[in-house]
Amino acid sequence: MIINLINNDYKFDISNTAILFYPRISVVDDSDGKKLTVSLDGNTAYAEYNDNGILYRSNSEVDDSLYDGPRCACVRVAFDVFHQATGLRPPWGLLIGVRPVNFYLKMSDIHGDSCEEVLEKSYLVAPEKINICRKAVEMRKSSVDKLSEDSYSLYISIPFCPSRCKYCSFVSYSTEKEKKYISPYIETLCSEIKKTAETAPHRNPLTVYIGGGTPTCIEDCLFEKVLNQIRESFDLSDCFEYTVEAGRPETITEEKLCIMKKYGVNRVSVNPQTLSEEVLFTAGRKHTVQDFFKAYSLAKEYGFDINIDLIAGLPLETTESFENGLKKIIELSPANITVHTLYIKRAADYGLDSSLYANTDPEAVTQMVSTACNLLEKEGYFPYYLYRQKNTVGNNENIGFSKKGKECAYNIYMMDDIQTVYACGANAMTKIVKNGSIDRSCGTKFAYNYIRNNGEKNK
Repeated sequence: MIINLINNDYKFDISNTAILFYPRISVVDDSDGKKLTVSLDGNTAYAEYNDNGILYRSNSEVDDSLYDGPRCACVRVAFDVFHQATGLRPPWGLLIGVRPVNFYLKMSDIHGDSCEEVLEKSYLVAPEKINICRKAVEMRKSSVDKLSEDSYSLYISIPFCPSRCKYCSFVSYSTEKEKKYISPYIETLCSEIKKTAETAPHRNPLTVYIGGGTPTCIEDCLFEKVLNQIRESFDLSDCFEYTVEAGRPETITEEKLCIMKKYGVNRVSVNPQTLSEEVLFTAGRKHTVQDFFKAYSLAKEYGFDINIDLIAGLPLETTESFENGLKKIIELSPANITVHTLYIKRAADYGLDSSLYANTDPEAVTQMVSTACNLLEKEGYFPYYLYRQKNTVGNNENIGFSKKGKECAYNIYMMDDIQTVYACGANAMTKIVKNGSIDRSCGTKFAYNYIRNNGEKNK
């Protein structure tokens, strides 16, 4: 597809709108026979879309009551001609950002009680999506109230996994293939944790989150070394939430749980992604459904708050198998249930070979997400954070659900960009939030470079 712009410079927004309707489209040439022209003439935006000889047209007046009136009008006419051509109507409308709750809050500040009407009529957001945003805003309040001007959270990256899942493109390393890096990585990480504590404004993080990768896939002694370094470097007396994203059930052992309990961890993630053996195998997961139930039971015995991740849209998953799996998870009564939508990442196996997910039906995935929202709310789980990604199947979102009072504050702070996060480890993102601005700095991407670069700094 070729996109031509006249009297406007909204290429980014319009290109991303095209992707909502044509997920794998290229916007560098018209070899596919598609050409879009969007022009802004005075107070009116116009679009003409030529789809292999069939013309679609739209126009829209600029709404001066909107903070981004000209941009909104240009994106709206592009959205409309794509809708005419495909019959699709993406439920998030003109919103292309990853943080819809932030946009909801912005609209609330500008338009007050009319914000939801503006979202629906001007930005074409479906009522059910507005409803999710409203509930997430309500659920986040208690966590936001805990913030102070100089509070911060601590994130620790341990980017190793037992194996790589076919849907994953995270920079993580198989413990079998990259075992030689694990010990030096942990040594380097511990040095960075110590230095971070020395440079932070104080040593009292509000929350701690250890992610990956799969942090629990490393040896017990190395895992304990990291947790001990955190305790020695920081004062955790004000830390009300301490999460380890254990993730893969086969890595969650009684020894790991004992270590976590010893060092004050109070929340863990146990992530089956699906409760279908066939889907697990196809996705390249190396555990069974029974492994998940065993790991969950162990973690529950130790008194942890538990999050469980599911992915809607994995190949071979049906609406029935997804719903049955979700019902079994609800019966376990975890603190949090997070429903992700399959995200086709270019570097993942599914992204490199589209035949691996060719039978994934966007409408079925949308039904899975809708079913999850309905079932979870009936059982006392409510959305507390959400985010969107490009190329999710059916243009759906990722939603964290929680029992009231059990929200993961770190997820809210991180996703809404409302608190400083000091991050240690490969590919970890530090965010300094101050006076309404955000300064981001990312750690070295690959573990071996992280070891080399930080090793030189520590000499």
